Amino acid sequence: MQRLIIITGDLAAGKSTLAASISEELNIPFITKDSLKEIACDIFGYHTRQENRLLSVSAVNSMIYFFSQIAKVGQDLIIEANFRSEELIQFKAIAEQHYYRVVLIELTGDVNLLYQRFMDRLNTRHIAHHTLDSDMTLENFANYIDKIRNENLIFAPHEIDMSDLDEEEVVYKALDIVYREFGK
Repeated sequence: MQRLIIITGDLAAGKSTLAASISEELNIPFITKDSLKEIACDIFGYHTRQENRLLSVSAVNSMIYFFSQIAKVGQDLIIEANFRSEELIQFKAIAEQHYYRVVLIELTGDVNLLYQRFMDRLNTRHIAHHTLDSDMTLENFANYIDKIRNENLIFAPHEIDMSDLDEEEVVYKALDIVYREFGK
């Protein structure tokens, strides 16, 4: 049976890094929302917060489309983003239609640590991740994280709190979850 690994969770929790590491370890391709958003931004740019949000919507819709096509040939896949319920519902429908087994890994962390990581990497990130109205105070960041955490994740989440873990430990815990759910 084919496998879909969904990596979601808090901003700056290491989701993309984890997706790349699991992809390499398991030899499964991965798609990230950020990569698709960056490609769209390089082509179209944006001038407003709403236009930036549409880049995100386009990226996730592309991920859904790619999975629908990949599922037709039974390819395993890893997808990564801070998914919303309505997006996960679409992935679930495709997975069920094509008999995929799904595991969802949710990365969380201490909000203060996540905020510091977010701010530290801000200047090195692609312009697609800079919103024009971003006055990202700790309070605004914490409110956004709270909103993400209140999403219905549709699938039973396997939470990893990365606060006290290094990158290697997060990968180890995630692989342990994958192996327990899917076997080796």
